Amino acid sequence: MMASKQEISDSLHKLVGQAYSYAASLDLGPERIEAFELSEALRRLQRRGTASVMLAATNPLAALCEQENEDEDDWDEDDD
Repeated sequence: MMASKQEISDSLHKLVGQAYSYAASLDLGPERIEAFELSEALRRLQRRGTASVMLAATNPLAALCEQENEDEDDWDEDDD
């Protein structure tokens, strides 16, 4: 059975709470910092449009495409 968009959203909401609770239970140190970073990343995924921003930021091929597109913007129809 395929999950609906709402079911996925509800699951993500629950996971964010679990990740935060786990991070808060850890002693101060690098593991706690990493756990809170994960919790924050999951929380941000709940915002509309964030997934595409995160994917673009972590995809090296997307960065190459952006550079190529910037070069194309300099083209002028009057240029031969």
